[in-house]
Amino acid sequence: MELVRIRHSWPERAGFFLDRPAGAGHYIFLHFHTAVDMTFHGQQHALPPGSMIILRPDTGHSFFSRGALMHDWMHLTGNVEEVLHTVGLACDVIYHPTCNAAITELTARLEAEFFAQRSYWPTHSNALLTELFILISYNLSNAQPQPVANQTADRLRELRSAMLMHPEKDWSVENMARMVNISTSRLYPLYRRMFAISPNRDLILIRIEKAKTMLEMGTSVAETAEKMGYANIFHFIRQFHQVLGVSPGQYRMHCKG
Repeated sequence: MELVRIRHSWPERAGFFLDRPAGAGHYIFLHFHTAVDMTFHGQQHALPPGSMIILRPDTGHSFFSRGALMHDWMHLTGNVEEVLHTVGLACDVIYHPTCNAAITELTARLEAEFFAQRSYWPTHSNALLTELFILISYNLSNAQPQPVANQTADRLRELRSAMLMHPEKDWSVENMARMVNISTSRLYPLYRRMFAISPNRDLILIRIEKAKTMLEMGTSVAETAEKMGYANIFHFIRQFHQVLGVSPGQYRMHCKG
């Protein structure tokens, strides 16, 4: 398998419409963070957030987003269907995995590897792609978790929205639990049931994603660390490298060209 193009957490405006009546010429991996209306093989589908599909190169398709769109996507060539078959997945099938944050995290790692193109990057990319497909297959084969009560689910969504809007705040476990009005011991299992990731790990990914934007705009590493709520710059550098495989300084230099 070979990556041709890739982006994670890619935004588009409300009303975005994409139409490829003859397909894209590549395999297309699509993982939607937000709801979209999609058409392929002559059928229309209203896809809820978290939906995922891998389209064949010649599969005509279109999708429309009524609200602002956020999605992970990549174009692939090579023995994609062979690998999918070995893990029990198939092209042109809509899936609804619950490990959405983990899918986005792996896509982010693939994106970083694609743009860095260090030694052995094709081999590493193949390994990460296989890991991604296995992760999705495992998730789909497991029993679905019990739903979170509506009121608690609403408060958890509010918590995550606040984390996204203000990642620099002191998001200790105690503060998170207090905002949701539950105990710290209940926070972790309920948050993981809702978002397929722990609250602490989710916060790290949110901060790193925001930090990437600041670094791309030329903000210094030190200022970026401070704006993202890191009291220790070395802690920020270590977490950034753990998530993306490069240091924030290297990422900033790469963006400057």
